[in-house]
Amino acid sequence: MLSTYDKRFPPHYNDVIPVKVKVQMYVLSVFEIDASEMTFSISMFLRQEWVDRRLQFETKENLSNISLDNEITKEIWVPDLAFTSDTHTYFHELTRPNRLMIIYPNGKVVYSIRVTGKFTCFMDLTKFPFDEQRCPIELESYGFSNSIISFQWTEPAAAFRDDVKHSQFELGETQSYTRNLTYSTGTYSSLGVTLLFIRRYEFYLIQIYAPSVLVVMLSWLSFWLDVDAIPARISLGILTVLTISSNGNMSVSMAQRVSYIRAIDIWNSVCLILVFCAVMEYAYVCVSVRVHQRRKSGTSSSDIEICNNNKHMKHGFQTEKQSERSYDQLKRETARTVDKISRVAFPLCSQDHPMNTRLKQLSSSRLKRSSFTLETRALQGKHQEALPKYIEPIDFTMNNNPCEDKLGNVNIKTSVPLITTKDE
Repeated sequence: MLSTYDKRFPPHYNDVIPVKVKVQMYVLSVFEIDASEMTFSISMFLRQEWVDRRLQFETKENLSNISLDNEITKEIWVPDLAFTSDTHTYFHELTRPNRLMIIYPNGKVVYSIRVTGKFTCFMDLTKFPFDEQRCPIELESYGFSNSIISFQWTEPAAAFRDDVKHSQFELGETQSYTRNLTYSTGTYSSLGVTLLFIRRYEFYLIQIYAPSVLVVMLSWLSFWLDVDAIPARISLGILTVLTISSNGNMSVSMAQRVSYIRAIDIWNSVCLILVFCAVMEYAYVCVSVRVHQRRKSGTSSSDIEICNNNKHMKHGFQTEKQSERSYDQLKRETARTVDKISRVAFPLCSQDHPMNTRLKQLSSSRLKRSSFTLETRALQGKHQEALPKYIEPIDFTMNNNPCEDKLGNVNIKTSVPLITTKDE
């Protein structure tokens, strides 16, 4: 069969019809998804199938196909398929070259080879850690134009082994495409498949987001402390600010540093602003109390002077005591009113955090995402992953005794959802 066979020429070299080569990738493992170098590495079986009429033979009873040895494989023409998106690729040679070639009586050739390579992938970390990376793998003929070789995908273009997993990413749906690329030397057939890597964000929820939520809620406890509890409120404010700052630094060290803003950066910034505003709220309360104290001291002095001039000391002392009680009551009620408003305003502001909207979208999208079926068909079924439960709406009901003074009655009653990802 090989006596007149010339491997230097492809099948149908002198014909008008090009050789149709069907290609499929069977992925064995995915590893080293590196955001710093913008690369990912996979190991796979690269399968090709075409028809070479020069290799036809007669069918016998116990001979439906012929499996060729590696030495004989070197004497058969194979397509010059090359990766164009790789940085480093090698073929496995242990213990012998990992190649398989099967020839059928009609001249059909099945060729499989084990390949491990590192491929480039531009990763957009804007939505980190809720990002999804789409990484392409492109192949094309290096030396034969599309008039000689035409590549096609065998569906599914990329099949995955059952135990293919990654510690930081989930494997999503793949998309394949075929196109012709034109160079100065001609037009060449090209194939491409896009792999979807979905980052697992549960680790970041536990290590970054949950502590941040608790620290921000802890800063709101100062609104329930007494106005005169100066050491407690100041210590609580400084502690929350320092904790949020250290938590933000830890989140930066966990991910690749980039020159643009990421979702986790927005989260840390908003949390820092919230705890800082809680400290500033108490500063405003202290300033307002100090202003009232100055007014009280001025009023008391004027009352005493008037009483001395009129020689009504007894009446003057009574006026002074009444004025002092009035200013003390006004001072406390003003500070209490600011605290009551803050109890409602701060949770409302945190509810409008953009990350809460993102978490709602992820909750609905991940429940609708398809899961894999391997080898024979593409992804099927619905991917349903149990998401962590978030903080339920909390009813803050404050119905204190109304204070009758110049500010009027104070009666605040509201129901504020702090942080929730339930679909409305």
